Amino acid sequence: MHGPETTRMQQAMLKHGWFKGPVDGVYGPLSAQGAYRSKYWLGYATPDQTAGDLLLAYLEGRRQPSAAMVKLAAQRQEAKPDVPQRVKALNWLSAKIGDKEHPAGSNRIVWASEWYGLIGPWCAMAVTRAYVEAGSKTFAKGRRYAYVPFIVNDAHHAVNGLALTTDPQPGDLCCFDWQGDGLADHVGLFVKWTDAARSQFESVEGNTAVGNDSNGGEVMRRNRQKSQVQRFVHAVK
Repeated sequence: MHGPETTRMQQAMLKHGWFKGPVDGVYGPLSAQGAYRSKYWLGYATPDQTAGDLLLAYLEGRRQPSAAMVKLAAQRQEAKPDVPQRVKALNWLSAKIGDKEHPAGSNRIVWASEWYGLIGPWCAMAVTRAYVEAGSKTFAKGRRYAYVPFIVNDAHHAVNGLALTTDPQPGDLCCFDWQGDGLADHVGLFVKWTDAARSQFESVEGNTAVGNDSNGGEVMRRNRQKSQVQRFVHAVK
């Protein structure tokens, strides 16, 4: 099974954070797992690994789950093991992968710069929104943070619930200094190390693009070098 309908299904599952694979239009094992996960958290009584028009309608909001499904989904959420706040933030931002500002080059994106109330480079505002959605008290709409150096400074002084870390975990902040001049240019969320030497890692970032790391206008999964990082930052609350 492959083609545009599968791509659409993968994109819809990804938006909810229930698909963990590449959007490639091929309905393989990861897509089947995504279908099961989607049905489970939507409140299907007996979820399975098949996908079709009805599931897509639920995922895209064109059809609303029944009262019984909503009740069952809530019960499953209550029984869900507690997830660290940083992981919730990472999951939230990961679900936005592929989102682009509109119009291109405007720094306008509804859920980041427009939500924050400041039209400008929005990588920090994307991270702020993700952490606010995760329940953080450190980040706040319109107040903290829209400027990456402020994140680094507060973490350096251990104020406002931020702290420096040398052992980043999924969801911790990666503050990048491309020029090596001591001023952070960009921020994303750490995903994982990708080599045994811990010199390379994967991150999810807002307002980036290949060829324009700091103001590219899209949410992307990027491969980065530790040498590009000024500081890793952990939000403690």
